[in-house]
Amino acid sequence: MSPFERLMINCMDTFPENQKNLYDMCESRFNNMDSRFSTLDEQIKEVQNQILELQFEREDSLSF
Repeated sequence: MSPFERLMINCMDTFPENQKNLYDMCESRFNNMDSRFSTLDEQIKEVQNQILELQFEREDSLSF
């Protein structure tokens, strides 16, 4: 077997493991991003609610 053939066989043998490692790494990163965006979404909703409350308070105070 030539050196090139051995190299190709070694690459093909390690491909599934490398692919799984890459998949695991991507899945972990995307889960982390998803968690961060979820937290950000909650924070934005909280700020929006606070703004609405302030607007209602302001309107109530102006009506007197």
